[in-house]
Amino acid sequence: MSLDKGGKNMGRMKISVAAVFMCTFIISAVPASAGTSGRSVETTLQSDLAGSLNPEGLLLTVGGYRRWISGMNEEYGIPSSYVQSGAMLGVSPAYSHVSAHVEWKPVILAQVRLQYTLFRYFGDFGALLSFPSKDSPFGKDEVDAREGQEEKDWGQRYLLQPTLTAKAGPIIIRNQSDAAYFTYNGAGPYFLEWEYDTLVKDGGWVVSNRTFLLWEAWKGPGKAALLAGTVYEITRSFSADLTRRRIGAVAVWTPAEGDGLFQKPRIYSQVGVNLEDRNRDGEVYFIIGAGFDHDL
Repeated sequence: MSLDKGGKNMGRMKISVAAVFMCTFIISAVPASAGTSGRSVETTLQSDLAGSLNPEGLLLTVGGYRRWISGMNEEYGIPSSYVQSGAMLGVSPAYSHVSAHVEWKPVILAQVRLQYTLFRYFGDFGALLSFPSKDSPFGKDEVDAREGQEEKDWGQRYLLQPTLTAKAGPIIIRNQSDAAYFTYNGAGPYFLEWEYDTLVKDGGWVVSNRTFLLWEAWKGPGKAALLAGTVYEITRSFSADLTRRRIGAVAVWTPAEGDGLFQKPRIYSQVGVNLEDRNRDGEVYFIIGAGFDHDL
């Protein structure tokens, strides 16, 4: 994909880190093979490359976590309780970010994450872009027309992210919420927020909720599995009085575990329609990605 002036539509790179996290938090619910014994402490490296259409985007993330496990579920072969800390680096042509998190899973049905993210906007490809009003349009044409008005500067996000999980036979239900508080350096007063593709003020809140209904269509050895199902997502930017709703189909394939760096590979995709979106009402969106985990 070209990133020259003629190809800057792709360079807007507004894919969400949540799109990458989509697959990893789903995969954590896939049961391992019977008799799997968990270690009391785990250290795992992670990497993903994901792309999206409408909005166009591309993002590479590299990170890892350290997990202290206090309980294992023997039936599903996954941790039932743990404390975790980790970090992630993400890079796209438009911006980079570094994040750190702590996560607590007190019971198998629930976990909660606290995360801090520091963004560095490169002043190109639509980031960091200011808007005068919450009613300002910020679709592809409007952003492309303002090429050269971006700022090189910093942004921050403070995130609270609870997740609930239920499983009955081959059916998995997962609900995840984001409560995100943003700060920006820049002209403002409203900024184009890349993670949720919305407008937000410096010191503004964005709340998002997504529910997955998944069917374990195939189960192989270990964590090899194919999950398919649906997702419903609603996002609200309070400072800009903006709401986005969309529904889609999801597929996540985890091949059999291998050796070497690409120990636990994954491929995932999502296609859906924007039910409510100021810039993309009724339009189709698409996400595809691949990644891996490596246990140290």
